[in-house]
Parts: sequence; structure tokens; C-alpha cells
Amino acid sequence: MSTSAATAVGTRIHLEQVAKRYVVGETTVSALDGVDLHIDEEAFVVILGPSGCGKTTLLNLVGALDTPTEGRVHVAGRDITGASRKERFEIRRHAVSFV
Repeated sequence: MSTSAATAVGTRIHLEQVAKRYVVGETTVSALDGVDLHIDEEAFVVILGPSGCGKTTLLNLVGALDTPTEGRVHVAGRDITGASRKERFEIRRHAVSFV
């Protein structure tokens, strides 16, 4: 899906080739690698998987709590990938919620 389609009305969350890596000591851990995700407005979504598969990392990116190592994150029609700390706060406040 193109970026213009990702920002279309009805799309709430769109991830394009998202990767997140952490450095632990001398090791690089890949928590997410090449994730593409599209969630429409008012969708009910369950993120399910075994411990360590990247669920929390994914939610941290979608919830604007963290930024990806690679790729783009769009929330409510806005590319939040390079958003400032203040902008990410406003996104959490108005655009995204999860339990």
C-alpha cells in the first residue's frame, strides 16, 4: 500500500517495513523486522504471540512510546516516525489507546 493510501480516511494505523533493534552488550537483538500492518478505524485487534516475539515493541511503536529503527509508522493519517517527544505525547493523548 502506498503512503497516500495509508493516510486515507478509515485507516487508523499503518506500518511500512518497520524494524526495531536493540543493542544488548555486544549483541544486536531484532525485536521487529520488516513489519507491515494496516488497521482500520474502529477495528478490534488482538496482538497474540509467545513471550519475546515483539508484541510490546509493536505496541510501543504504535502508541508513540518509541521510534522504529527502520520503516514508517502512521497513526490517524499522520507519519509519526520522526515526531518530537511533544508531538508523540499529543498523539498518545488524542489518537491511540490500548489495554
